[in-house]
Amino acid sequence: MNAFKYETHLHTAQASKCASSLGREYIKAFNDIGYTGIFVTDHFFGGNTSVPFDADWETRINQYCSGYEDALAEAEKFNRANGLLGTEKEFKVFFGIEQTFDGDDYLIYGLDKKWLINHPEFETMRHKEVFAEVNKVNGLMIQAHPFRLRDYIQAIHIHPRDIHGIEIYNAGNQPVENELAEFYAKKYDFPLTSGSDIHRISFIPDAPGKLPLGGMIFETPLKDIFDYAERIKKKQGTLIK
Repeated sequence: MNAFKYETHLHTAQASKCASSLGREYIKAFNDIGYTGIFVTDHFFGGNTSVPFDADWETRINQYCSGYEDALAEAEKFNRANGLLGTEKEFKVFFGIEQTFDGDDYLIYGLDKKWLINHPEFETMRHKEVFAEVNKVNGLMIQAHPFRLRDYIQAIHIHPRDIHGIEIYNAGNQPVENELAEFYAKKYDFPLTSGSDIHRISFIPDAPGKLPLGGMIFETPLKDIFDYAERIKKKQGTLIK
């Protein structure tokens, strides 16, 4: 059986203040460990963004998308150089968003750069409003690491409404945080996802015994981000955990 592995939760230094690797640096690094693609999900303006707040909206969105675009351009060069372009093993880069509401993080798939430029009100939309917009384009909205507890997180909030699924494995979590997320998701019968929440390529395991990065495995390659959204909603795919 073929296995097509995708990292679903990844940050770049261009747009996430807490990240230190550029978009382009992830391509070969993930290909070398057997992944077929990545989803760039940088922190949007409700979270730990490196995008300045005093620039005009389009300038801000251009910078926000620059990590994804850097990774996308590098993937095209990598695929051409290695004869992968147009094959099922072509390394893919998909665009996503991580937005934060009152300390709770959500992975959003399906709203692209053009949509963001045309909707400056997105910055102040609340959870339910964003969910409605994601549904309009048949996208996907996942609550990320719902039981993560850190000094910068004031409280844990579960939100079993206005989401499509739960990230139940995150490589940056303590095991108990992942276990609670899985219990919660299964109690509500939500689709499950896995992602590493990687911020730098040094986070990639370089020795046996380290926690797996995370991500999703499918038997056939993903066509686009909406294909991913549909498969997750149908509870397809195997979690890397």
